[in-house]
Amino acid sequence: MATGPLAFLLRRRWRVLLCVLATLGTVALLAVGLVATARLPFPLAALTPPPSTVVAAQNGQPLRLYLAPDDAWRFPVRLAGVAPILPQLVLAAEDRHFYRHPGVNPLALFRAALANLAAGRVVSGGSTITMQLARLARPRERTLAAKLDEALAALVLERRLSKDAILERYLNMAPYGGNIVGVGAASSLYFGKTPDRLSLAEAALLTVLPRSPLRLDPLRHPEAAKAARDRLLAALSRRGVLPAAAAKEAMTAPVPRGLVRQPFTAPHFCQMARDLAGDAPRIDTTLDPAAQKTATDILRGRSGWLAGQGIGSVAAVVLDPQTRQVRALIGGTNWFGDPRFGQINGATIRRSPGSTLKPFLYAMAMDQGLIFPQSLLLDIPTGFAGYSPKNYDGLFLGRVSAEQALITSRNVPAVRLLNEIGTTPFLDLLRRGGLTTLDKPAAHYGLSLILGGGETTLLALTNLYAALADGGLYRPAAILAKSKPVRGERLFSPEACALTTDILTRLERPDLPTSWERALAVPAVAWKTGTSFGHRDAWAVGVSAGHVIGVWVGNMDGTPIAGISGAVHAGPILFELFRALEPHGSRAAAKTGLDIAEIEVCADSRQLPGPDCPRRVTAKIIPGRTHLTPCPVHRRMLVDAATGERLSAECLAGREAKTVAVAEYPAELVSWWRATGIPFETPPPPAPDCPGAVGDGPRIVSPSPATVYTVRPDIPAEYQQIALTADVPAATTRLSWYVDGELTAQAAPGKRLFWLPTPGAHRLMVSDEAGRSNSVTIHVE
Repeated sequence: MATGPLAFLLRRRWRVLLCVLATLGTVALLAVGLVATARLPFPLAALTPPPSTVVAAQNGQPLRLYLAPDDAWRFPVRLAGVAPILPQLVLAAEDRHFYRHPGVNPLALFRAALANLAAGRVVSGGSTITMQLARLARPRERTLAAKLDEALAALVLERRLSKDAILERYLNMAPYGGNIVGVGAASSLYFGKTPDRLSLAEAALLTVLPRSPLRLDPLRHPEAAKAARDRLLAALSRRGVLPAAAAKEAMTAPVPRGLVRQPFTAPHFCQMARDLAGDAPRIDTTLDPAAQKTATDILRGRSGWLAGQGIGSVAAVVLDPQTRQVRALIGGTNWFGDPRFGQINGATIRRSPGSTLKPFLYAMAMDQGLIFPQSLLLDIPTGFAGYSPKNYDGLFLGRVSAEQALITSRNVPAVRLLNEIGTTPFLDLLRRGGLTTLDKPAAHYGLSLILGGGETTLLALTNLYAALADGGLYRPAAILAKSKPVRGERLFSPEACALTTDILTRLERPDLPTSWERALAVPAVAWKTGTSFGHRDAWAVGVSAGHVIGVWVGNMDGTPIAGISGAVHAGPILFELFRALEPHGSRAAAKTGLDIAEIEVCADSRQLPGPDCPRRVTAKIIPGRTHLTPCPVHRRMLVDAATGERLSAECLAGREAKTVAVAEYPAELVSWWRATGIPFETPPPPAPDCPGAVGDGPRIVSPSPATVYTVRPDIPAEYQQIALTADVPAATTRLSWYVDGELTAQAAPGKRLFWLPTPGAHRLMVSDEAGRSNSVTIHVE
């Protein structure tokens, strides 16, 4: 056997010969493959792997980026969206005959074989762009069989796709280090720009990086990455592909040493958008970046003030009242800094809304004709089958106008009004208005619903207030820019909305400390505050022509906060948001074409005045809806001219009678006046011998037949007595109480009487001096 230099040359010649033969064999196989691949399938879906997600604002500005399902950064782009220099460099460096070969370049394979032979190792694969794309679509171990498979797949791809489509897919699938895939992600993460703005130096780096993404990773091996880039620039300059001066200048540019920080705006909102749209490559939303930044800055500025009072979280929602598009949504101010609650969305958690539902009840009552702003409502102690609501200040006002009851957020008038309308109809209205978290039966909430006995979310509540600004039409809040328009559902009449928002626009509000108006220039908006059960949540919602804004403050875990108040803690933030978002001043929503009339009503009854009403006031009503009756308080009455006692027409014979104007107030109100010592006008008592002059009798208030009473052996008997109370007309002077037919107590109206119960069913009756009576049956266990 030959040895020495001669043997080496012989072995070298045989290797060259074998390489040539292998190349020729490959060419022959490819020639056959051109025919064989005519019907060979290829999984084209593998060329479009799932992309990352870009959530964008209304103006197209990216808000937040999400990894693809395989945890890769992948932002597909069109070939037209790539700077022309990049494909020019890629083709010059990787496949200069791309537009001329059928997917495989035999000459390139031959040259690669020679280069590998000369180096004694694999230094070139001879793969075309199309073959590289096939390998990216179906990664496998680098073997001769795999190379042959790539070649056949390339032939298939060339038959199925255009050259530009193949190049575009290659640029979108090429690896650029770590989990960065495709030129779109590489441009964004390495250079902070879109690929249509790449420079020569940047394009050159992205050309060489896919050759060895790990070895040339600019973050880990910046010197190797720069050297590879510069070698490419020099080679292309020598070949005349690039001007020498341009290549030399590009070599001076540094390679990136870190990834560009990606946008992370409105994270809670972006998560909501992604939950709605899924893994779409781009999600266009309704968010206004300027409004979002303004609102976020304000809430962050207030966070320290709130934290000092034991309040850990604040959230806000800003809507367009006409389109219902969400312009800003801040679910919290400390996404990363609060490991327990930072990522909980305060705009969508369920919380008790306190008194913020009251405007909808009043608007509903106006539409049903039950009230108008100047109607008088009773604000007196009232029991409803064991439920006795209290006002926030612990006081009762007796009579209060509907507008004053809403402005001052009186609880008792609201509960009485809900009792008249019915919990079920009101609950149905709220659900139709988007408060779907109220998902229990009406009996579960009861009358406490109007005081915050249910749960809603800030976003849903704010959107329902938008219906008041939009003439009573409800439409769901829109987060996605391409949301289909939804035909609105009418919840209220435009007139009821106008009357309600006019009330809520009043500046002189007890829930508005007077210093706010002077120091903070309170915007002219309709607004309402609320404080939840257990002092856990504070709310403020406001409506103007341009915005609907809702604010919630509280603790994410529901921890109570002593002294928390919608007026004190949420209200100032609401007004600060309005001033910032409407710097030229807020104005009320336009109200035109309304059918609202002004009439005179009796001041004491707020009904149609008769000739004996001593004082009248102006009221705003909805013609055809508002129910009005003749004044029931002031009327003419026949009395005995000698005794002044009340007479009926049947008792006039033999008497001298005359008519006098008297005032008779509701028995409930009279009973409260008596109990509190408030003086009132008493009508003449009926004549004892004139049965027709008796009128209405007493009505038992306590005990209630709807309540089951229990006698407890462990409690002294004197602490288990039941109060005996009844509502009676003002002229009543004596009440007699009977239990199971036996007289138990007797006293003047207003005097406190009690009865000690015993187990069993008992019949209680009360009668007045004229023989009028009322009875109930109660059960004692």
